[in-house]
Amino acid sequence: MKKTHSDAGSSSQAGQVAANTSTFFSARDQEHRDPKHAVAKCIVDEYLKEGDSILLDAGSSLYPIAEMIAQRAMKEPGRTHFTIMTHNYRAFEVLVKVPRDANLNIVLAGGRYDQDLNALFGNQTVNAYADFFPRIVLLGISAFSTEIGLFCHGNTEELAVKTAIFQKQARDRIIIADHTKIGQVDGFLYGHSSGLRSRVKRCILVTDQPPDDADADLKNQFNQQIMSLKDIGVEVNALQAPRRNQ
Repeated sequence: MKKTHSDAGSSSQAGQVAANTSTFFSARDQEHRDPKHAVAKCIVDEYLKEGDSILLDAGSSLYPIAEMIAQRAMKEPGRTHFTIMTHNYRAFEVLVKVPRDANLNIVLAGGRYDQDLNALFGNQTVNAYADFFPRIVLLGISAFSTEIGLFCHGNTEELAVKTAIFQKQARDRIIIADHTKIGQVDGFLYGHSSGLRSRVKRCILVTDQPPDDADADLKNQFNQQIMSLKDIGVEVNALQAPRRNQ
């Protein structure tokens, strides 16, 4: 039986949100869609183990992971016995439609619903995660510099939730980002590079490589950042992803 905990609001409100196509989330959702789905498939295929407890962050790069889990659940329900806690409302909508025999245990963190980010935030969200001890933390970013750390836009209460998630103890901390975010800064710092390996057995970046026709400076910056990450013990899985929808 799926379990949910939410202060997200009424079903009519959710319908209004689904119909909105002018939010920050919907705009970001259109960017780098093919790499995002390739990264999501890689994570589900290579890093999620049967019975894992998973913390799934908010963001347009994260909900495709929920879609890949749902696809696996349709084909092989015996391989998706996961406990997943998330404040990502789009991911929650995907996961609660998975057939019962997949045995997913879905927990929606409480909090104030933010239409612009399609996620929940606030003290209720932070408090919900305080009692959750996942094996895997799937973490989104808006930018990442190996010299500094992980960044988010800082919309509303996003910073406090991101900081709490970054500090969670886990087996694996997996950072999800397309290549355009690597070597950049943006908004608010929520996790220092010096803490990437703290309280976890492995820290992994899953990303896509710049395309062959990318600017040479961008490629050099990407490669330098990847080398720096490996030097501090972060594993990197940089995929060659198709780019039909940019």
